[in-house]
Amino acid sequence: MCLRVLNNLNNDYPVTGRNMNWFRPIEANLFQFPKGLHKQGLSLAKASKLQLDPSMIFNWQSKFASVVTMMGDEEQGFATVDGMNAEGLVVNVLYDTPATYGKPNYQDKHSNISILRWPQYILDCFKNVTQVIKYAESNSLQLIREKIPEGAGAKELRQDKIHLAVSDAAGRSAVIEIKKGKLSVYAGKENQIVTNEPDYPTQLAILTYWQYLWGKTKPAIATPIFTAPGGISPTQSFERAAFYLTLSQAVENHDDVIAQTRAFMANGAIPFAFNPSQKQYATCTRWTNLAVHKAGQYSFINPLNMMPVWLRVSADIANCAKVKLISVNTELQIVDNHRELQGDMLSYLQPCKEPYKS
Repeated sequence: MCLRVLNNLNNDYPVTGRNMNWFRPIEANLFQFPKGLHKQGLSLAKASKLQLDPSMIFNWQSKFASVVTMMGDEEQGFATVDGMNAEGLVVNVLYDTPATYGKPNYQDKHSNISILRWPQYILDCFKNVTQVIKYAESNSLQLIREKIPEGAGAKELRQDKIHLAVSDAAGRSAVIEIKKGKLSVYAGKENQIVTNEPDYPTQLAILTYWQYLWGKTKPAIATPIFTAPGGISPTQSFERAAFYLTLSQAVENHDDVIAQTRAFMANGAIPFAFNPSQKQYATCTRWTNLAVHKAGQYSFINPLNMMPVWLRVSADIANCAKVKLISVNTELQIVDNHRELQGDMLSYLQPCKEPYKS
């Protein structure tokens, strides 16, 4: 499943990589958003379905410009799954099998926000990991469950179990999980790798075991074993990413850190059409994001389109715009990976409506 790696081996050049793994082909767009936008945490249609008065919906105004990857479409809805703001804060949204939400409380006015819009709120309103941690530890927002766009004309959408990984230009990191509707925060620069399961404390326990075998703990093993599991399970992806990150040296310049991080993500990727169980839809890495925190460069790498594309996020973004990077024709079952797109996407952006506008 999905994999996030924060490469902060050289704190002067932190880079966050993320593999987006998904069963079905799904539409993907790069959006850019300026600061100062007024947004709402729940669509009016969803509020009506829940019998919520519009006054119950959380609204906010964005403090920072951002560039984000959104999956989904007009029919199934959009979900912010990844992005970076103009301060260099990165949010990665991963599926989280152990997440539990508890019974929602819709009583408070101006407090309800969709789980799919919550990551955009984080990008819009916080400049670094320290601020996000402070918010999460005293969160008063009610996270509303909303199924995730599934892609390829799926009739039943996927259940909305997610957790967040945040990282910033100082190389700080935190993982935020939802347990019985409450936010649990795991903060520290050493929390570099995240995947879908098990819960994050167990992921860290697994990491301790492997770091002992690699000779990186005290007491140290007398004869380190430099090996790691293969396979595509979340745990195996976590262990393999930890293997390469733990035993790699810091590199000394911007370009080398990007290349190093891209290699980490490639080692954790699932090849297209790898299908050992012969299922109708097999999980594969649909794309990889690379966020270069200090340079403000946010990249999207589609393994079926060999050239990476990117946008730069800065405080002077003036308008809402997007570029479609993966298109899915559900009737004809045709996927267009837009191989004509290469490099900087600035000239390809098209003005668009803000999908979360209040």
